[in-house]
Amino acid sequence: MSVNIYEITKKQRQSKIGLASIEDFELGNSNHENIQIILENPNISLYCLDFNQNIAVFVETPPVVNFSQASFFYATQFEKAIRVLTLPFEEMIRLAQAVNFEDKNLILIHSVGRAGSTLASQIFAQIENIVNISEPDALTALVAARHYQLSSDSYLLDLLQASVRLLCKTNTPKAWVIKGRSFTLELGDFFYQVFPRSKNIFLYRDAESWLRSAIAAFSNDAEKTLDERYIWERKVRQSLTPLVPLIAKYDNDKHLSFVNILFLMWQSIIEQYIYLQNTGIDMLAIPYDCWLSDPYSTSIAMLTHCELEAPEKARIQSVLVADSQAGTALSQQTIKQKNVSSQISELETIKFLFSDIAEPLLSKINNKNMGRDNAGLC
Repeated sequence: MSVNIYEITKKQRQSKIGLASIEDFELGNSNHENIQIILENPNISLYCLDFNQNIAVFVETPPVVNFSQASFFYATQFEKAIRVLTLPFEEMIRLAQAVNFEDKNLILIHSVGRAGSTLASQIFAQIENIVNISEPDALTALVAARHYQLSSDSYLLDLLQASVRLLCKTNTPKAWVIKGRSFTLELGDFFYQVFPRSKNIFLYRDAESWLRSAIAAFSNDAEKTLDERYIWERKVRQSLTPLVPLIAKYDNDKHLSFVNILFLMWQSIIEQYIYLQNTGIDMLAIPYDCWLSDPYSTSIAMLTHCELEAPEKARIQSVLVADSQAGTALSQQTIKQKNVSSQISELETIKFLFSDIAEPLLSKINNKNMGRDNAGLC
């Protein structure tokens, strides 16, 4: 069996935080090599899944790239890619079976987003022989495929298992840590079916502070007329529909403002976490306040839950004082330069949602945490 390998003639990613796609690259001349190159070359990594062509898309990057230290796996792959490789799904699934992988060494970080998940992944990355993979978009593609029912659940489970195996193809004596985008919690039941021995973490924060953070991070602060803003919000809604169930279920004839879109994102993820917990899937839930009040003890509690020995305190502290998303589109420096006062002011229009929906949901998480020793958290 062989894999198609393409030269990259142009990189053309539309959004720095958009979902990875084969369309991010203009491809040139191609050749074929033995499929084993994907397993044998440590510089080749899974980039995305293309359900239009039913192919797995890989990229080759220079040897100097350290993905464990990358804030966003997909972004670093795009920036550093020198070649693109494609492989049909069926061959990808067969190839992945050759990867030596034990799910007891897999750690999955889920989160509502803007709640310390990148920081958490960087803490894991300080431990020797840990492979840290922060936001691989092959998993995000599976969320959309499940929504659109592009394949049977059994086939999507095969693709999920193959994707994780190929992401974790690098041998490690300790653990692989995968932090997905917030949407990948929609695959929580799938993960449990194929990786029942994995260790799971969920990071969250209250709705109002999350919305303030998300508005600053994800809003487009360019001046817009009302019509331009309406069109932009429709595009945002369309892009999130296959990833966020509550947005998909919302009456399509009714417009959703950006703030309402964000609230539905938060609500969807919190409700999915509660659903997974009620089905018996155990996750260590870490509230954002713990990172604020006692970040070092929170780090130790997280590592202890995952049965890992903590690195030197100085290494953890160096991560805690740094911007874990520095150099990216979501860095603190970039966010501070935005003018989002008009969007922040819109929070007043949905205040009732905090008391009517958000607070009762959070109380369910807090009540569950009170029912256990809280793993040494604040």
